[in-house]
Amino acid sequence: MSKPSSNIFSIITAFLPSVLWAGFIYYLSSQSVLPSLMLSSWDFVFKKSAHIIVYAILYLLLFHAFRQTVPLKGSAVWLVPLAFAIAYAAFDEVHQSYVSGRHGALKDVGFDTLGCSLVIMRKFGYI
Repeated sequence: MSKPSSNIFSIITAFLPSVLWAGFIYYLSSQSVLPSLMLSSWDFVFKKSAHIIVYAILYLLLFHAFRQTVPLKGSAVWLVPLAFAIAYAAFDEVHQSYVSGRHGALKDVGFDTLGCSLVIMRKFGYI
């Protein structure tokens, strides 16, 4: 196998988990109705926790993919995947605004960013 195609294959395999996870997020946000809990306060906690967890996972997948394929230095190592995850969170909220029965919310991008930030804080030993 030649070097360029081997390089492309390694990039595809590095980013495939994050692309599949983003597809899962897209699928969930395409649903007009999501399961909910009876008590509205518990429903809020459940749904916002889901935002945090799902985007923490997306950030981890992106972080590992970029680390394997792109020679980033300094703070770019964690900032570039963070920027991609936040951009996808914003895209997802715009997408939701076009789904019947759903609406996009900037605060959800905040919860998504919180999920990514918790991973970074854990990495640096703050939590």
